[in-house]
Amino acid sequence: MKKSIVVSLLMIAGLVSCNDLRKPDNFKTKDVIDYELRWVEAIGSVDPEQTWEASTPASIEIRDAGNATISIYSLGEARRVLLAREEVSSSATIEFNIPGGLEYGLAICSESAEGTVWQSVSNASLQSGKASVSFASLGTKADAAPMTEEKKKVLTAETLVDPRTGRNAKIYGYTSFPAWLWRDINMAIPEDQSATNNGQITNFELQSNGIFYISAIYGATGNQSAEVGYYYYDPAAPGNITFIPLINALKYDYFYDNQEYTADNALPKVMWADKSWKWTPANFCYYDKIGGMASNSFATRTGDDQYNTLDIERQFGNEDPSLSGIAQIKGLTFQVDAPVGNMVGFYCKKDNTKPNHTTISMNGGKNRAAIKVYDGFRFIGLEDGSSDSAKEPDCNDIAFVMVPGNDGVLPGLLLPFIKDITEDKYYNGDGSLTETPKFDSATHGKEEGYEELASQSADIWTIAFEDMVNSEEADFDFNDVVLALKPVYTGKGKNEGIYEVMLCATGGSVSSTLFYGEERLGEVHELLGSVENGKNVIANTYMQKYAVKKIHEIPFHKGDKIEDLARSFKLVVGQNVITVPEKGEIPKALLISGFWSWPKENVSITEAYPRFREYATSQKQNQDWYKKPVEDKIINF
Repeated sequence: MKKSIVVSLLMIAGLVSCNDLRKPDNFKTKDVIDYELRWVEAIGSVDPEQTWEASTPASIEIRDAGNATISIYSLGEARRVLLAREEVSSSATIEFNIPGGLEYGLAICSESAEGTVWQSVSNASLQSGKASVSFASLGTKADAAPMTEEKKKVLTAETLVDPRTGRNAKIYGYTSFPAWLWRDINMAIPEDQSATNNGQITNFELQSNGIFYISAIYGATGNQSAEVGYYYYDPAAPGNITFIPLINALKYDYFYDNQEYTADNALPKVMWADKSWKWTPANFCYYDKIGGMASNSFATRTGDDQYNTLDIERQFGNEDPSLSGIAQIKGLTFQVDAPVGNMVGFYCKKDNTKPNHTTISMNGGKNRAAIKVYDGFRFIGLEDGSSDSAKEPDCNDIAFVMVPGNDGVLPGLLLPFIKDITEDKYYNGDGSLTETPKFDSATHGKEEGYEELASQSADIWTIAFEDMVNSEEADFDFNDVVLALKPVYTGKGKNEGIYEVMLCATGGSVSSTLFYGEERLGEVHELLGSVENGKNVIANTYMQKYAVKKIHEIPFHKGDKIEDLARSFKLVVGQNVITVPEKGEIPKALLISGFWSWPKENVSITEAYPRFREYATSQKQNQDWYKKPVEDKIINF
């Protein structure tokens, strides 16, 4: 009897000490028990309904699209995320996963021979399980579809001439935008908020990468006429500046002179959802409100249905895009043609004021313009006056959307670089400032592998581990081992491919072995190269010192859940086997959407991400916690 007891104890000891995965499901080491006690004390009890799943399944019914490529994007994000892409024939149901914390719904793009059309789906529709969009009324309308090559050739070859200056204003035609663009532009350059305090770059020029396009969708020039245009110069000869006017907006009125140019070919337009999907001209006069003219002197203009575009949005737009009374907006689009490598800026000159430029040195040290990258678009706002106050300059008296042309297809092919002159650095699409511009698919164009590069930047997932060693001093910084899963798509659309497994950080010094399923990938410090003088070192949690390393590839197929793939990773540290948690468990690892910025060394996740505590203790709260860091508490590669 004693012999059998001894044998059993030896077997248990062998299970505990062996650095493999053969432990009972309910096995808990002292480290785990201590860690969980510390967690409850420091952070609180985990919501028993907390699934820890970083995404939720969703589906959208696509109707009447013809033969089209359907792309589904997040809406209202600082960086648009591509969630699904499939080829459809007329109608189909597309299934995909949505990262947690989606706030504004989805944007749906249909690209076909008939043109490119955008629609939107609200969160409420997604949650009801009855989300659907129809492209029948939009996709077949010649007005809404891109221009034919013949039309485009005529407009480009026979450009209109500015009647006051005799200079060519190169008009490309109209570019159509979804109605929810207004939500984006109001957030990017909002009314009555000083641009200096609103996160935009207010001292900038662009560096030409070839011809690009801007669409004028809003203006409010007041009681003076205004000339709006662009300028360019060779950086080697900055005193030799060429100015090109684009718009003459007459006071209280439209582009140009109505005797020469009709409202039909020189105004922004709105497609009403409640008026048989017809286009209606808008205008640049902010007195022209839907409820009637703000000034009696314009009484003769009432009843023409040509209202100010911003007032149209305020009256008929909706925070829920699927309930908006506006279907689309389109703006007259101008070609900006400056030699490659030249610096490009914009200006606004009213009758009785000095010109305002995008460069403050040309404005006597005052900012009078703003630019912001938002949700796949680039917004440029120009100030028409000289006021300075808590509200001014808001830099949105003339508002452009910077577009790539190509018959209005967005996202785009070619855009210029943005240079922040104050910092003397380039502003990239991800918001970072660097000495030289980063690769940006919209800026650099559809080079070979464009689809893969664009998708990879959006669909990365992060797995962050706590090693739990010395758990009586647990710091909960979730940086002891950090993996990134980067997709490479091998099939059509976003159905199948491989995840490249990238090792990013080793924030612990204890030996830690990584497995995928039963396959041993290796000791993490040896894999990353974070071994110095024969000792494991903490790496990439104070600053980036070691390059990210690709250590493995795993296949994925349509219908695979990222959570299931993530839970196949196991980190073995001493007697502990650490995985992404199941429902209601205290986490020792986390799966997070995007290339997550992990906390610095010894900084608790609740310090770096203040919303995490509420998310952990109540599943339905703050699902976007990972988007709201304290910037000086995180490592941001």
